[in-house]
Amino acid sequence: MSRMRPEAQSFVQSLAQALNSAQVPCVVWGNCLDSLQGVPALINSCDFVIPNDCLEAGTVALATCDDLVPCPDPESCFIIDEKRISPPPASHAHFGYALEDTVGLYLQSETLWFLPPMDASLLLPNKVDLPPYFALASDETVFPPRRRPGRGCGVFPSTAPAVIAPKPHILLEAYMRLFARDHGKWVGLIGVRTMCNMSSYVDADGFLDADLLPEPLRTSYKRWKDPEIRVRQWSQELNAALGLPPVTEEDFEY
Repeated sequence: MSRMRPEAQSFVQSLAQALNSAQVPCVVWGNCLDSLQGVPALINSCDFVIPNDCLEAGTVALATCDDLVPCPDPESCFIIDEKRISPPPASHAHFGYALEDTVGLYLQSETLWFLPPMDASLLLPNKVDLPPYFALASDETVFPPRRRPGRGCGVFPSTAPAVIAPKPHILLEAYMRLFARDHGKWVGLIGVRTMCNMSSYVDADGFLDADLLPEPLRTSYKRWKDPEIRVRQWSQELNAALGLPPVTEEDFEY
């Protein structure tokens, strides 16, 4: 998929529509969400978060989509590589014409577990009825404009079908919590990268209201931006603030 072009945004919309038509609520995730937030990202996957009990229905829905094929080798697919720097999806499909590009489904319990359960109210989304932690990907009051040099795709076109996305501070909260949960593991490294990108692009461009973060994450994010604080020290402080056990040298996978 490379960088997210308008036709790629249309593809994301078509996938969201396919999931919603199968009664599977979904919010965009992964590289596509990074690009929506304005982070300059290469798009090699199109991912969604769905409710845990919708995994089977979501997998079946993706199987009906044009250009997608089931994973030809799910036991050894690169997407489950043990040194992958982000958690693998619970289910995925490949593009028939480019097997290195994927569409993945992530469970809410593994990504946005700190939010209320996603339900059927998200199936026919409109701006008025969405909970305060989600927004339409076409909402120009939340996401940056399109076609900014050196930045990601930005806001989606306002044409239907609608796509739901976590707001910027929710994405930051998710990856702070994911980093704390997976600190020391290969899959935890995505947390560091995402926090760096959020700080360098989304926050720096004025599209992140960090004051909306709950404590202790609000204070922790301020500490994160302090150039005098080392990542190892910061991560131990974060774990302690969240009531998680400290990570020792023996716990590190890398």
